[in-house]
Order: sequence, then structure tokens, then C-alpha cells
Amino acid sequence: MADSPQTTAASQEYLEWIYRLSKEQSTVQPLDLARALSVSSASVTAMLKRLVAGDLIERTQRGITLTPEGQQIAAGVVRRHTLLERLATDVLGIPWEKADEVACQLEHYVTDEVEERLAAFLGNPTTCPHGQRIDLESPDPSRPLCELGPGETAEVVRISDEDREFLSYLAALGVRPGVRLRVESLAPFNGPMTITIGESRHAIGREAASRVRVTIETQAETQ
Repeated sequence: MADSPQTTAASQEYLEWIYRLSKEQSTVQPLDLARALSVSSASVTAMLKRLVAGDLIERTQRGITLTPEGQQIAAGVVRRHTLLERLATDVLGIPWEKADEVACQLEHYVTDEVEERLAAFLGNPTTCPHGQRIDLESPDPSRPLCELGPGETAEVVRISDEDREFLSYLAALGVRPGVRLRVESLAPFNGPMTITIGESRHAIGREAASRVRVTIETQAETQ
């Protein structure tokens, strides 16, 4: 295992998710981890105690934060996870909705040497197949699709939720990183958005659209 011998696969998973969630929201709470990892609150409480004792996280009334050592481990897990997802989709031909599961099974057992060789083999990618960045400290100019208004055109850059069913749903709509879309209309009372991709028109709920990150194209770019 590439990271600190004091960390187990389970603890690395928690550190990874604390890191990922901290980049998507202002605070990270135990309930957020329970939902993300599909575990009980009691399991979260027990693990957080171990992570605090290991000086990998800090807990305050404002939430959970990583210590420098905890962040270093989490960043390493994120990098290996991304590389393995790329290997799964780009080389092995595994569908993108299954790549996250494959990466989760292997990411804790990749050595430093294998990681570096894998990165070189894949051409040093900067994102996973879902558009998630390897370097979470790099600027993120994207915004949720749900914030766009009628007439705005954007490019999909990443999907913030890698749930298998959700990714299958987006694939059926043609919503993937690199795809250009246009918002046609918004239904009242927080109803679905109507979007156009190429010649196809689709309705997508606002909650689902909140998990699709885009960059808005300027008028000059669309001409």
C-alpha cells in the first residue's frame, strides 16, 4: 500500500471523501460522510475518532478538516483512483458507470512505482472519465448546470456524482464531459430544465442538473 502504514483501506476511503466533499461544500459533517460512504452514523463516529487520534483530521463545531498529513494521504488516493478509472475506461473498455467501483476496489493497493508507471502509460491525465480533477487544489471555474438560464450555452466539464445509476441516466441523455448543450427553458416551481444537445432535446430535473458541472460559453465562442 502506497500511503502511511498507519492507514487502512477504510481510513483512506474516509480521508478521500473528506477531501472531495470539502471541495464541493463549505463544511463537511459526519452525516455527509455517512451518506457518501453508505455507512451508519456509528461507523462514522468510530472512524473519525481513530482519524483524530492519528492526527489525520481535526474536528470542530464548524465541521471536519484534514491535517496536512491527512490531506497528503487523501490527495494520493484521489490520484490513484483517477488513474485507475482512466485505465478501466480508456484501456480496458469498462463502461464509465462501472469505473468508480473498479477503482475503489484497487486504489488502496497500488504501489508508488506502479502509480507512476500507470500515469506515464496513460499520458498523465488530469481528469477522470467523469471530469473530476486529479489535482483538487487547482482552480475550478465550473458551476452547476441548474444555475443556467434559458438561452445560455455551456460545455459539460465534470459530473460530481459517480453513482452508477446516475451515470447511466446521464449517458442515455448524452450528457458527458466535453459535450456542448443549450438551456431552452425552465419549468416553474423548480421544475425540470429543457436542454438541447445537438439535435436532441431532453428534460432534466434541477436536482440532477445540480450534479452536472459546466462552463458557460460566451457569445463569441458560440458564433
